[in-house]
Amino acid sequence: MISLYIGGARSGKSGLAEQEVSDLDLPTTYIATATASVSMAERIALHREQRPNDWITAEIPLELASSLTELDAKQSVIIVDCLTLWLTNQLMAEHCLIDEIERLCHTLTSLQCHLVLVSTEVGQSLIPDDEMSQQFVTSSGLMHQKIAAIADRVNFCQGGLTTRLKDPAKASSQHRKPDSKTTDKGAI
Repeated sequence: MISLYIGGARSGKSGLAEQEVSDLDLPTTYIATATASVSMAERIALHREQRPNDWITAEIPLELASSLTELDAKQSVIIVDCLTLWLTNQLMAEHCLIDEIERLCHTLTSLQCHLVLVSTEVGQSLIPDDEMSQQFVTSSGLMHQKIAAIADRVNFCQGGLTTRLKDPAKASSQHRKPDSKTTDKGAI
């Protein structure tokens, strides 16, 4: 099972994703992709305090695909917070973003664990006109589309609330054949 939580900055996506993980009550690994900077230090400390003590934390700013493969296990959960920071780290390391996204997506399809992904939607606001920002927004949008396509659940978060965009239960009910007792009055 892959769940994707996507939303703007401070939308509540991390808390909603962590609640899903807590509800599962399985051994959990929390992958933090942020690199500790002065501006992020307080936020990182707050996130650490809020996580349950029995969760294992792994700080993985770049090698996400290989780390997911190493940490993967049945009857376990991995939460990744956040993909957008991971993509930023790839950009700053001057890696090919398309190649890294493809590698990550290939890895996601092979995992056995319950995977919860958190990512920031950056394309719904003003986008700076510089080349690096344009590249990042384009790559981020591509990453979100590719992961949403393979995820079982996709949740859009805003104001601490979530709207389910993709759900396996809804998908299976949409593909059922119409009941033979039901007729479409508009059909000829």
